[in-house]
Amino acid sequence: MNESNSGTARQRVIVVGNGMVSHRFCEELSKKANAQDLEVTIFGEEPHPAYDRVHLTDYFKRPSPETLSLGSVVLYSKRGYTLSCGNRIVSIDRLKKRVTDSQGETYPYDKLVLATGSYPFVPPIEGNSSPGVFVYRTLADADSIIRHCRGKSSAVVLGGGLLGLEAANALKELGLNASVVEFANGLMPRQLNQDASRVLEEQIRDLGVTPLVGKAAEKIETSADGLIVSFNDGSKLLTDILIVATGVRPADRLAREADLSLGARGGIIVNDQLQTSDPSIYAIGECALHRGQIYGFVAPGFQMAEALADQLCGGQTNYEGSDLSCRLKLLGIEVSTFGDYLGEGRTLIHRSPKTYRMIVLKRDCYVGGTVVGDWDQTHQLQLAIKEARFMTPSEQAAFEKDGNLPAGDALSDWPSNAIICNCTQTTKGALSACISSGCKTVADLGQRTGAGNVCGSCRPLLAQLCGESGEEAAYRPKGRKALWIAAALALATCIAFLSLSAFPEPQSVQTRYFQLSKLWHDSLYKQISGFTMAGLSLVALLLSARKRLPTFRFANYGSWRALHGIIGSLCLLALVAHTGLDFGKNLNLWLMSCFVGLNLVGALAGLSIAMEDRFSGPWARRIRSLVTKAHILFFWPYPVLLGFHIYKAYAY
Repeated sequence: MNESNSGTARQRVIVVGNGMVSHRFCEELSKKANAQDLEVTIFGEEPHPAYDRVHLTDYFKRPSPETLSLGSVVLYSKRGYTLSCGNRIVSIDRLKKRVTDSQGETYPYDKLVLATGSYPFVPPIEGNSSPGVFVYRTLADADSIIRHCRGKSSAVVLGGGLLGLEAANALKELGLNASVVEFANGLMPRQLNQDASRVLEEQIRDLGVTPLVGKAAEKIETSADGLIVSFNDGSKLLTDILIVATGVRPADRLAREADLSLGARGGIIVNDQLQTSDPSIYAIGECALHRGQIYGFVAPGFQMAEALADQLCGGQTNYEGSDLSCRLKLLGIEVSTFGDYLGEGRTLIHRSPKTYRMIVLKRDCYVGGTVVGDWDQTHQLQLAIKEARFMTPSEQAAFEKDGNLPAGDALSDWPSNAIICNCTQTTKGALSACISSGCKTVADLGQRTGAGNVCGSCRPLLAQLCGESGEEAAYRPKGRKALWIAAALALATCIAFLSLSAFPEPQSVQTRYFQLSKLWHDSLYKQISGFTMAGLSLVALLLSARKRLPTFRFANYGSWRALHGIIGSLCLLALVAHTGLDFGKNLNLWLMSCFVGLNLVGALAGLSIAMEDRFSGPWARRIRSLVTKAHILFFWPYPVLLGFHIYKAYAY
């Protein structure tokens, strides 16, 4: 048995399946500090190592395995893993904890990961196995389609969902006239309502693909001229090739034969640790049924892979489900759904011949949306839904009229947890950290995080985040000059309070200094400056709600932040007039110390944010986080002390 450097027996991990999710799992596993304690063996049924199935259409332009390749046997070997391609696992012996391959060889395991994915569903149509009928799933399927299409001119795709439209695009790349047949009354019926589907139909019709909705194939016959497809409405269609893309089913045969718990409609049931009913066996990707949900997109599979890699290396990361939002490019047409896009609520719709945009609101807050057609505000909509932002009545009316959202925050002002790449769930914070560590291009970010390498719709945002000068483009908040000036002024005033003595008493009532000293001695003036400070503090507090309460999420966050800093500086100037730099005693001393401390750390936080373009490393982020938390901490006792101070001033 192999042993690690520490002399401890290595834990044997077998991965069944070598698709995109399996590849991501192995990739994430290799990043863990104690990954060398695992002996990993991967079995792939296909003869090729993992490849990018999402971009299978690209294979029709350049039919070479390298076109979509994600790795190689050599790459896996460099990571210390054993990859066996073209070798199918046929059985699992749970009692002896071993698997058997198609050659009859057995392999023991300590942990078994099932990443078997899914297989194409072929409906029971008469003649569905006729020559010229294909499924669209693997490189082998693509090779068979390419060979059959040589010299052909027409094609029919059964299924108007994501897979069917991708197949139609592939046939279009081969120069065939393609028709897409969908049983439902619209294309992509799981994602789009009928209005959105109609816009998509018009779009793909303009691209040379014919949509036929509300039809079901009943029979496929062969003839001298090709295939004759008969439909439920009595019509028939002659075609050279037929692609069946009516959906997929979880590949759970191994689990079924091993008597693992399955869902009523298939899928291997897993818990939040991605364990099956056997604690030593895990399932990830399209074969896994988590909380009653099977995910048909790659992003949830990647999240499962990341969580499981952490679990097997001693971490505590659980998988708690994925957002069903998706952003796709189908035949070059953008189709996106976000949040509760099919839920109840008030809907705002803007449609044109080429676009369809729908927003779902609950209590005037964004909760869901659907987009068909190119729109440069799609990411802004996704962020608004994620944060449940408030949409004013005037903004709602404007959207229904012109189809645009209110001017949003610049990318540099997005919060660090905002999703930039929906496919890999990569956040702005993660990308900014990569830029800080040396990534300068979209390709660098893609290689480091995977962002932009799936559907590619986020690549314009990645380019914007990088800019021509990398870090500078990633850190340029709006209002930073005003914030810098306000923070510097506040810092100087706080230093003056801490280092200078109180203003001296005037020596004569006939001097101008005596008149000035009335500001901190005269009762009326002190009331004016005191209530001015209290009012400004309240306004500053309301401004800080800009990123915490949906009701206040309008205008630009960077500008609100700068205004918050300016008001803080004005509060300090009012404090100088109110006290003459005298901290006082007892309660007054506590209140002054709290207020000056509040503004001191606030000024440091403002300066650290305003200078993000120069200081953007990990230590700079830690400093920003520390002073921001300290600013919030100093605020909590301030209202209480201020209340007692006002009560004392009037009661005594």
